[in-house]
Amino acid sequence: MCKPILYYDGMCVLCNKSIRFIVNRDPKKRFKIAQQQSVKHNTNYESIVLFFDGKKYMHSTAVIKSLILLGGIYRISAILFIFPKTLRDFTYNLVAKNRYKWFGKHKTCPTLPESWKDRFVDAENLPNDLL
Repeated sequence: MCKPILYYDGMCVLCNKSIRFIVNRDPKKRFKIAQQQSVKHNTNYESIVLFFDGKKYMHSTAVIKSLILLGGIYRISAILFIFPKTLRDFTYNLVAKNRYKWFGKHKTCPTLPESWKDRFVDAENLPNDLL
């Protein structure tokens, strides 16, 4: 089974805190991460992107699926799938469009802890159609 890869907006304070939340609760080091700014081809800074098992997940589905993959008590977030995707994504997009205003924006992509080095995906080797 391939490892899930999370692509996130490295400038976004909320996105960085979310990535830290995932990585700090992932002792098996299943998740790989990449800042979307490091990817040279098509990116969507309005959404976190989860690539797992040959599939791409975006918006609210990426968040919920990531929590499920985290395991443990976080699997209970699967209950959020009872809400229609349109409603989930409406809420997600509302937060995404206002995230810099509500949570702030870094002037440059922050450097993540050196201990996470093995978590980073080499953006040079990504398939062109990934994001």
